[in-house]
Amino acid sequence: MNMNDAIEYLSEIAKKNGAEQFDILAGSYDSHGISVFNGALQNTEISNSCGIGIRIFKDQKPGYASTEKFSKESLSQTLADAISNSEYTEALNIDLPEPVPISNELPTYNPKLESIDINCLLNTCLSIEKQILASDEIKNVPDLGAEVSSSTTFFANSKGVFFKDKRNDFGIGVGAVAERNGIVKMGWYSKSGRDFDIVSEEQISSEVIRRAKELLSPKPVKGGKVPVVLSNRVSAKIISLYLPSFFADNAQKGLSRLKGRLGENIANEKFSLFSEPLRPDLPGSILIDSEGVPTATLGIIENGVFKNFLHNLESASKEKCKSTGHGVRGFSGKAETSFMNAVVPLGKLSEKELLSLFSKCLLISHLEGSSGCNSVSGEISIGAQGFWCENGVPIHATDNLTISANFFDMVKNIVDMSNEYNDSFSSVRVPSIAVSEIAVSV
Repeated sequence: MNMNDAIEYLSEIAKKNGAEQFDILAGSYDSHGISVFNGALQNTEISNSCGIGIRIFKDQKPGYASTEKFSKESLSQTLADAISNSEYTEALNIDLPEPVPISNELPTYNPKLESIDINCLLNTCLSIEKQILASDEIKNVPDLGAEVSSSTTFFANSKGVFFKDKRNDFGIGVGAVAERNGIVKMGWYSKSGRDFDIVSEEQISSEVIRRAKELLSPKPVKGGKVPVVLSNRVSAKIISLYLPSFFADNAQKGLSRLKGRLGENIANEKFSLFSEPLRPDLPGSILIDSEGVPTATLGIIENGVFKNFLHNLESASKEKCKSTGHGVRGFSGKAETSFMNAVVPLGKLSEKELLSLFSKCLLISHLEGSSGCNSVSGEISIGAQGFWCENGVPIHATDNLTISANFFDMVKNIVDMSNEYNDSFSSVRVPSIAVSEIAVSV
């Protein structure tokens, strides 16, 4: 039984067994990738998976179940499990969405990527490694790999909504070790997207070499509260750690400090944050969310004012409002919440102009882990490396730093943003951010 037949069969038996409402999510995922080391293929990975899941509502109570087997017996058992599971859940006043016309299209799938096979990935990585190792002070390339992945998702519900989402992309990641005067540093760089033609082995090699060498001659700095510019290499990582604070279901569970603060000024007026699901150039774009709700651009913070939480159908039902189209679900899980591309708009200043806002400041270009960060409390405590700057000019590299702040205070202390994102194919897009002060310990 193929995926379409499985969806049709599961729909039929759900209707016959008294499900008031239901939705079905089915999907497949395929990938092939390699890693290389010291001029040779180190590892090859080829994976594929598929499955189908149903959410039924009986007496308004949701029940979930899924299977990876597309037989009538397995699908029947899956429905029985979902009905049984609904006996233990809380009743929800949810009306599943009706079909609406969708005129937009998103270029989430590039058929040309199908021609990028293992041999192509291998030759690309070997060429990158060779060019990196030819540079002086480079000692090793311990991490170098590439992958092409694709997925197909089908959604159907009892109201007649049906859609198919097909997408693919590639990724190349590399880490190189450099050494100078006994100081050893590693530089990381990745390139990804939907068009393999953008891959330049020379550009990838030169960038990872630059990142590996740029911190080789560090000097200490004094601790204390200092102005900090978060490079666009690291700003997205910090923002992404605290995005769950804007999920309505987290606020309802007491897991967000933003509960009850809609309409308040929670950030500097120059700072805004949007969910932008219809961007053709970003990987998180989608026309309809995993619950069948059409997506649209949503302002979360606009000029410092907290405008909206992100809702799925369940969180919206608890507050008697509409879903914002931010429900996400795999075929084997329950509905949760997520941004569909989190975007902080660009500012007007270059990164050099950001640095020039302060007579002295730190430019943070590397972060080390995130175990000291807590999205509920907002606490930030994270290892960092970067550059000590004076009058807009980097003077020397510095390392072994710990930056400490609270996210909700930090966004209030933002001074400005740069006019450029980094070149990553990421669903979180944040320019460089200048902050008036952050505690730095050494």
